[in-house]
Amino acid sequence: MGQNTLREGALMTSPHPLSEITRMLSLTPIFQGLQDSDLIDLAKAMREQHFEKGSPIFLQGDPVERVNILIRGCLRVFKEGSRGNKQITLHLEKPYRAVALVAVFLDHPVYPASCEAIEDSTVLVMDRKAFMEMVTHNAVLAQSVIRYQARKQGELMHLLDRLFFREVGSRVAETLLTLQEELGNGFVLPTNGMLAAQLGTVPELISRKLGEFYRQGLIHLEGRKVWVLKKEDLQELAVE
Repeated sequence: MGQNTLREGALMTSPHPLSEITRMLSLTPIFQGLQDSDLIDLAKAMREQHFEKGSPIFLQGDPVERVNILIRGCLRVFKEGSRGNKQITLHLEKPYRAVALVAVFLDHPVYPASCEAIEDSTVLVMDRKAFMEMVTHNAVLAQSVIRYQARKQGELMHLLDRLFFREVGSRVAETLLTLQEELGNGFVLPTNGMLAAQLGTVPELISRKLGEFYRQGLIHLEGRKVWVLKKEDLQELAVE
């Protein structure tokens, strides 16, 4: 399905003013450092789409016809097994992030993974060819794209290391520390199913490890809220 056709669950929203779109683009790391005039040109080329929770943004194998910039909500990028019975979460994308930008520059641009909204989300979209033309003529943007590609490659290498060379307890500990650093204590933990998909395991093992950490006094749990109590002990577990 071409990306110019709205998927089920995707709604066109009332657009923000040009000044607000420009401001949101300025908060997106890949566009930081651009001149105001460049940001305005980008903003003029963007349109908004709203995706309800659970809606697909794109599917593995779809042609890449646009650039996606998340400005509200949360998206999950995931890879499915050939039989469709297994999924591994590659990224959880938060606002002011380009989503699957690597695919834009492939020789035969199709999405190598799928993406869905795990919250009601709003995405700014721009025609792929128009974006590539801007990259070609803007050295600052081109350098930002290179840094983005390098960072994503590093994240992928880290994901492979975590999935294939670390025990489940180590993966869970690292995830708790990352969430605590980003959100502070009392953060809301994703569902066990979502964590299992992200960490390459099953929900039962996630539940078991969280219970172990709680009984050992490493964390405090209230429903899905988590407080890290013994950060150094979790750090030791995370590198095992």
